[in-house]
Amino acid sequence: MARGRTAGVVVLTMLVGAAAVACSGGPPEPTSTLGPVPGAVADHLTVQVDQGRTQYAAREIVLAVTNDSDETMTLLSGALDADGFGPSRPTKENHTPALRPGTTRDVYLQLGEAECAGAPAGPAEPRPDAAPSATIRLALGEHDDLGPATDVVVEQVEDPGGHLGRNHAVDCAGAAVAAGAKLTVEPDIPVETRDGELTALVTLRVEAVDGGPEVTIDRIAGTTIMNNADPGGDGSGWTGRALDGQRAGAITLPVVPARCDAHAVGEDKRGTFLPVSASVDGEAQHVIYVPMPDSARADLFAFIADSCDWPE
Repeated sequence: MARGRTAGVVVLTMLVGAAAVACSGGPPEPTSTLGPVPGAVADHLTVQVDQGRTQYAAREIVLAVTNDSDETMTLLSGALDADGFGPSRPTKENHTPALRPGTTRDVYLQLGEAECAGAPAGPAEPRPDAAPSATIRLALGEHDDLGPATDVVVEQVEDPGGHLGRNHAVDCAGAAVAAGAKLTVEPDIPVETRDGELTALVTLRVEAVDGGPEVTIDRIAGTTIMNNADPGGDGSGWTGRALDGQRAGAITLPVVPARCDAHAVGEDKRGTFLPVSASVDGEAQHVIYVPMPDSARADLFAFIADSCDWPE
């Protein structure tokens, strides 16, 4: 019985509390006394573009923000303004780390759509006309005690790894190639024995686009986990006669493992993307990367396990 009375008091208290909130028009406004981020803080922020191998395919980049001021802040969001790209957008909306003095924290962004010239640009990675800038959204304080969100513009963003130039070159080469040919990897990878060695057969389909430019596959490079099985080839890739099948719409690549250490294969991030060098109307393009379907990736990993004689 006492238990029931206790439950009734709790429920009654909750109802009274809810009614009080309703009558007052809602919960109280935050009472932080912190103001906006001071304008001088921008002079003490540095921003650098980074990109890991796991982010290449999704075109995600990182803005690494370093705080050399004396202010403790929270990193709320950010945007990149870079030549050759449209507007970026955040990919981790709820990622709001504290940015304390002397620390570096990250903003994750999806690169904006590449802005490509009408003609194929060639294989070189472009240099932007102007250094990229970033708008970083910050608030003074951390955790639940935050000042108002403040946009701080950092005029000079560093890109020591050349990530923006590489992404732009790959995007525009991909668009140029796609205008003339659709490239896809077959979903199944059969395996056969050649000269006593297990060999996987990876097939790249080349489907011409009606009315598009002429696309010629010049080379398909090996990867961290795939090499050319043909002893007469260049070992790490496929060129020349190995690519003759493109005229009929299919290039079959005989593959052997590039390595057998299980941890490296298990941690692979890019080895199942075919690095394709192509020409469009005779103009050589930057290398592009054609992904494998999930079923083909599974077949390839199973082949490597069998070829390398890994224990089950």
